[in-house]
Amino acid sequence: MLKKNIIINNLSATYYQSDDFQIQSPLVFLHGWQSEARHLNNILSNCRNLIALDLPGFGQSQPPKEAWGIADYAEFLKNFLSKLYVNDPILIGHSFGGSIIIKYAALGHGAKKIILIDSSGIRKKTLKKSLYNILAKTFKLGFALPGLNKFTGAARKKFYKKIGSLDYVNTGGLKKTYQKIISEDLSADLTKISMPTEIIWGEDDREVPLSDARAMNNLIKHSRLHVIKQAGHWPFLDKKDEFNKLFIQLI
Repeated sequence: MLKKNIIINNLSATYYQSDDFQIQSPLVFLHGWQSEARHLNNILSNCRNLIALDLPGFGQSQPPKEAWGIADYAEFLKNFLSKLYVNDPILIGHSFGGSIIIKYAALGHGAKKIILIDSSGIRKKTLKKSLYNILAKTFKLGFALPGLNKFTGAARKKFYKKIGSLDYVNTGGLKKTYQKIISEDLSADLTKISMPTEIIWGEDDREVPLSDARAMNNLIKHSRLHVIKQAGHWPFLDKKDEFNKLFIQLI
């Protein structure tokens, strides 16, 4: 595997390329939030003709200079593939990487096939989420009071862990980007996807529930759902052999 750097949209990005790389129909891997390309090594080691990209702000790639939404990451992906002269890629995205691929495909950019692994993207507003947002704002204002701000770090972490939003605390300088991303529901984009789509999901995923996978399967015309039992949000780690056997059959 070769480690390379490239300038896209005035940002320096790191990516990994197989020794046998060819521009026709390579596998293109996008990792999830708070991750990087090398975290997909369990899959990459079983594949040929591939590229694995450190998304802007993660791994060794430079962060965006302003807050990005999912469409910005999709545009970055389009320009990245164009600069490498890639044709008919097979796009594979885990979690946040999957949401970028959904937006990319919905915008009409080409791909031979897409594979979504426990992909985020369905973010319908619920009463629970609305209450969490209200509590989070109240919490932030409360701890801004004199004498309380020294407790902010530990208390905020405990609070966001309780409501399932610890990614926000751990996201460093990408907080505004994170806020933009989680505010966007991609349900309408899913209906615009025309290329063959494989959806792989861990049955016990607590980050992105299996109900989201079923909804994606219903919304994407030419899609198939594959559920890996006793696996969570990282099925390629939880059930490595089973995942790889399935994955090789789908690419």
